[in-house]
Amino acid sequence: MTEYIIAQIAGVLGIVFSLLSFQMKERKKYMLCQIIAIVLFIIQLLLLGAITGGVLDIISLIRTVIFMFNNKKWASSPVWLFAFILAMIAVGVFTWQDLWSILPIIGSILSTVAQWMKKTKHIRAISLAVGPCWLIYNLVHGAYSGAINEVFAMTSIIIGIIRYDIKTKK
Repeated sequence: MTEYIIAQIAGVLGIVFSLLSFQMKERKKYMLCQIIAIVLFIIQLLLLGAITGGVLDIISLIRTVIFMFNNKKWASSPVWLFAFILAMIAVGVFTWQDLWSILPIIGSILSTVAQWMKKTKHIRAISLAVGPCWLIYNLVHGAYSGAINEVFAMTSIIIGIIRYDIKTKK
């Protein structure tokens, strides 16, 4: 029971940082908030026994740290993008628990593509498709605060799209 409570608390804190990320105008601040959120969701998923999601989030954490520096030569190679996608597929295969395991694999790959983008406009657009994958997976595995995060994140992304991508054009 204690693990369950800790997992849900970690998830709630993850929500806070995830929501903050989509309201950041600068890419570096977006990435930093994402790193903190990912660490908290790793804790939540692993404590709940959602191994595929938890291990995929560990790879996502490493990916986010590297992509945070993709303005540097060592981190800007497209090899990173393909390496992380292949790693996510491999981890998904090796940690496969059930048919629901396909959802975080798809969500993680989409998130990887989104974070590879330089413009926050593109990050927001692709990230919107990530939400439903993780929403369903989290509900199935009892990561309720993670599921709530996805609803909030999708809402926050839509607000960010309206604030920065649609209104800016006018």
